[in-house]
Amino acid sequence: MKSEHKYITIKDWITFFISTFLIFLSSGLLVISGAIYYSVRLAKKRPLLVFSSIFGLLLLYFIIEWIAVPVSWRAEGDTVSVIVREGDSMSRIVQRLKEANLLDDGTGILIISKLLGKDRHIKAGRYDFKKGITSYSIFNQLIKGDAILKEVTIPEGSTLWEIAGIFKREIQIDSSEFVKLATNSQFAQSMKIPASGLEGYLFPDTYKLSWGISPEKAARLMVEQFHKILSDSLLRSADGINMSLPDVITLASMIEAEAKDGKEREIISAVFHNRLKQGMLLESCPTVTYGLPHIDRPLSITELERDSPYNTYKYPGLPPGPICNPGKASIQAALHPADVDYLYFVANGDGTHIFSVTLEEHNRAKNKIRNAPKKQT
Repeated sequence: MKSEHKYITIKDWITFFISTFLIFLSSGLLVISGAIYYSVRLAKKRPLLVFSSIFGLLLLYFIIEWIAVPVSWRAEGDTVSVIVREGDSMSRIVQRLKEANLLDDGTGILIISKLLGKDRHIKAGRYDFKKGITSYSIFNQLIKGDAILKEVTIPEGSTLWEIAGIFKREIQIDSSEFVKLATNSQFAQSMKIPASGLEGYLFPDTYKLSWGISPEKAARLMVEQFHKILSDSLLRSADGINMSLPDVITLASMIEAEAKDGKEREIISAVFHNRLKQGMLLESCPTVTYGLPHIDRPLSITELERDSPYNTYKYPGLPPGPICNPGKASIQAALHPADVDYLYFVANGDGTHIFSVTLEEHNRAKNKIRNAPKKQT
């Protein structure tokens, strides 16, 4: 006799799962109801214990989320950069973090930074946050000041306007504010600069700076470097040649602008010193072009007749101030000119110059350069 085989149908499986789900749901509701019932009874007898337990659970949840749970990542790349500027409050920084989609709500960071007294002591700069970072790591990176520094090189012979442009391009400094500060006489005097501005005293060097640094701090760093370079021996040298510090820096700036070949600095310095001693016009083209857009060609007659106190073709003596920011070598050259009798020089076209003692020699040098065959480019 054949036995009958009974197969389990889909309807049977559905009935089984629904029944099981209802059993677990009922059990869960009973457990929750019981917990609520006994919690209420316990709260009447021992309210402090209940509320402290609830507070402890909430605190534990917050700590776990703060330390272990990565922030939601909505950026395209694996790194998000946020700029913190000098003077930014923590609330402003949190706003920047939210704008960068790093945080949905920065209340935790605001509260903890306030409790720890760190809400007003965040170092300016660029902060890079990587994918997988937690809220605690963001906070810790900010209070430790782990900002990214950038090396910014200011070439010798840069004007203050060129320096402002470099700062704006490299580290997002407000260039107009930098120029405003650098041309403020009171600001210059506050840093012991005996001039009406900082042109000539913004020492060209390579600086490690943070993004968002204030124009004032950047200017102060450069002037502080100038004071470090200007040793007592250099100052004594200025006394030895009977020149004031502003005169030395002005002369050094002219040497810097003229000396494309560093080996000629002392000789160019000697030419200017010799002409000053004889009461001759200095006739330096870079002084004529100071304050004008860069001109990479010989000056025209009209340009040489430009009426400006910086035009050393028209006005005797040194110009009223530096025309750029010289390096140490040019400052030393201004203080220690070569022992030569040259009164003239003319550009050779390759960065060097032809030096002459007499006007006749100088004119021959100019004709030689003028008549020389042009190099094919």
